Amino acid sequence: MLLTAGAAWLLALTACSEREFYNDEQYRKECYLVSNDYNIFGQEYAFGENSVGYISVYMSGSTPVDHDVTVTLRPAAELLREYNQRTYGTSYADYAEILPENAYTTPEGWTVTITPDNPYTKFPVVVGIDRLNPTKTYFLPVEIASVSDYQYSAQKSYVLFRIFMKNDYATTQDVTYYQMYGTTINMTSDGTTWTTAVDGDEPQVFNATKLMTPISEKAVRILPGATQSSSDDVISQQGLRLTVTDDIWQQPILGDDGLPTGKTIPVNVVTVEPMNEGSSCVLTTAAHDLATGTELVSFFNPADGTFTLNYCYRLPTETANGQPLWHMVHEQMVRLN
Repeated sequence: MLLTAGAAWLLALTACSEREFYNDEQYRKECYLVSNDYNIFGQEYAFGENSVGYISVYMSGSTPVDHDVTVTLRPAAELLREYNQRTYGTSYADYAEILPENAYTTPEGWTVTITPDNPYTKFPVVVGIDRLNPTKTYFLPVEIASVSDYQYSAQKSYVLFRIFMKNDYATTQDVTYYQMYGTTINMTSDGTTWTTAVDGDEPQVFNATKLMTPISEKAVRILPGATQSSSDDVISQQGLRLTVTDDIWQQPILGDDGLPTGKTIPVNVVTVEPMNEGSSCVLTTAAHDLATGTELVSFFNPADGTFTLNYCYRLPTETANGQPLWHMVHEQMVRLN
């Protein structure tokens, strides 16, 4: 189809206008820090190492900048104070804490550069979480101090950078649950002999979904048996520390008939101890085979990520027949997520 002179002129004008549209800035350029709701963003850091996380810095707009733009950041403690007051009010025990200066470094200083090649850059923050209290929540509040050119967003000029903690067994970024299957039986002891609290009693089968929280490179916190609670008092008083040691134990492999096959697999010995000490805190001791009296081992199998625990626990006030009452637990835990 032939075009008239007028139509050809209109088509050329339209093409020219489209090129100008895509070459010209259609939106106001603004620098901002990338975050989720409430200007919060966080990353996982591993125990046992100084690992790096990143705060993302972005320049909005429909076209790239035509020269390097320097963005200067700074810590802003007042932003965390405002967040705590707004979120928790007078519930001071729930307040998040500011990341201590001795727990982190910013290896490239406090400036980043946005280039014509990339409107996005990352600000590295190196954190050693071994210096932190694993039972607390930490943020590094950071805001834009200045931009060499252009403006920065009023709403996204800062980020509350949350520090999540992880080890090989659990993380605080997502709630870590294990499915537990086990047995429990009440026991008493005179310090030498163990007997069932009720004559003829048999171990009771139970199962539960258990929360596991990382507390160091090789240790996690759980609650004993089927105990479940989000109460800080219960967690403080009844929390157990599981430590995966470097000690290797050869676990016997049983056949389908439940008898030893003569084969073993290497597993890591796990210690089970109270998380805290005090007059109201849980106590622990070793568990024993009811038939033979042999002390039972707790262990972690790295091949399938399964914990097998054998322990006794009690609260200081628990007694039966004038003797301390213990709950002897055998449990196996498999990670769900």
